[in-house]
Amino acid sequence: MKLNKTIIFINLLVLGGLFNSCEKFYDVNEDPSNIKEVPTANILPSITVNIGYLGGSDLFRYSGLIMQQFSGQTTNTSQTFKEYERYNINNSDVNNQWSSIYSTILGDIARIIPQAEAEGSPHYAGVAKILKAYVFQITVDAWGDVPYSEASKFANNLYPKYDDDEAIYLDLIKTIDAGIVDINAPTSVFDPNQNTSIYAGNWVDVKTNWIKFANTLKLRIYLHYSQKNPAFAASQIAALVNSGAVFMASNADNFQMKFLAEAGRQNPINSIEGGQFRNAFFPNKTIVNMMNAKSDPRRSSYFIPFPYNSNPVTFKGASVLDNASVAYSRLNTFLKGSATINAVVVNGDGSIRDGSITWSGNSPTRLLTFSEYNFIRAEAALTLNAPGVAQTFFQAGIRSSMAESGITNPAIVDPYVTSNGILTGTNAQKLEQIINEKFIANFGVLMEPWTDWRRTGYPAITPLPISVAVYDKIPRILFYPLSEKSTNPNIPERADMLQRVFWDTRQ
Repeated sequence: MKLNKTIIFINLLVLGGLFNSCEKFYDVNEDPSNIKEVPTANILPSITVNIGYLGGSDLFRYSGLIMQQFSGQTTNTSQTFKEYERYNINNSDVNNQWSSIYSTILGDIARIIPQAEAEGSPHYAGVAKILKAYVFQITVDAWGDVPYSEASKFANNLYPKYDDDEAIYLDLIKTIDAGIVDINAPTSVFDPNQNTSIYAGNWVDVKTNWIKFANTLKLRIYLHYSQKNPAFAASQIAALVNSGAVFMASNADNFQMKFLAEAGRQNPINSIEGGQFRNAFFPNKTIVNMMNAKSDPRRSSYFIPFPYNSNPVTFKGASVLDNASVAYSRLNTFLKGSATINAVVVNGDGSIRDGSITWSGNSPTRLLTFSEYNFIRAEAALTLNAPGVAQTFFQAGIRSSMAESGITNPAIVDPYVTSNGILTGTNAQKLEQIINEKFIANFGVLMEPWTDWRRTGYPAITPLPISVAVYDKIPRILFYPLSEKSTNPNIPERADMLQRVFWDTRQ
């Protein structure tokens, strides 16, 4: 895909369409177009925009619905998200998401790295290598073994082999390290600039952001080994922290894609929820009830009240177990952008009529945040004896999440931290506290809540009953796409969604 840097944001919606269920399908093992040479500066914006849209894609919805952050409960004629919530995600559902990752994002990354290296622009190559590591980390966490060493070669290899997921993970660390070396190169013919929609700006100002993100991504990857190989995770995290590496230091360092309150430039979460799938994507009662139990002040940013005029304000989440209805809280500004209160019409059941509130779509898609960094450090300190004080990082994670939600008043934040930010009990109980708060802070963060549950068992969500769901257990992996099964003889067999990624060893 080739984007001219002068029209990148005008084309955001078109690019984002690649990530919803109605996108045009391209076979991942075929070159989707006859691409001519294009300037390196024009390829990177395409990559970052598409990664931003990945944060609001089908993969975002699959994992969020499985983890009961969202519900597909609906009166809409489309039952798509309701089916996902009941774990009915089949191999044809994932076709588009897979091809978008491989043909679009990784295809562009496979082109930009050698091109940037050949033209003497290591700063571009370094950023691309770090983005490659991020995308493959997400892809492995979703599917396990995937094409890696032979991926994105197009006509040179139409049938890439599937690499071992653990071997890929280990190579991602090398890729990140190589990216940091490139970013620190003393000279580069060209530098990423303000058109690179993630960490956009003058290179001298954003270079450190990329390095902070790279090191924080390494922490995430190491933490994923917490059950598989805790000794390895402990040693690697300690070595990284003690090396003097820089990490995310504030919410300004969040790895996220910003959107605008203009047609064609809006967050895809808002576009999808307010368009074809109107009244089909609600906050789930699991996360709403968790927050209700703590009178969590972030609720007003995450959700709108239900009943709308309730006093004191109350919130209600949905579930596929409920009868079809729209009588629930709806997603609010945190995921959908600034709100405009129009002529609010409250229905008899306490819900509001469509159009009563409109959202601008200018919220970001969050991919890895400073809040998550703090919870990573808290868990690592608690369970792996990593450097730092678990309590300190735990509270920092809560506070940064509050700030990200627009809640900065100490009179509101401090009482919550006092009541919920003190680690107590056994280490298992403390870990549950950390992950439960991380689950709330990572509301809308691509994939990581699902990964945390698979690693730790927290939050202790209840699987849907077999009378409603496809399985009576929470899925742990996605099916491979039908498109691959039909075209690539190297694809492994996958009988169900209960198989596991290599790091998922918890019994």
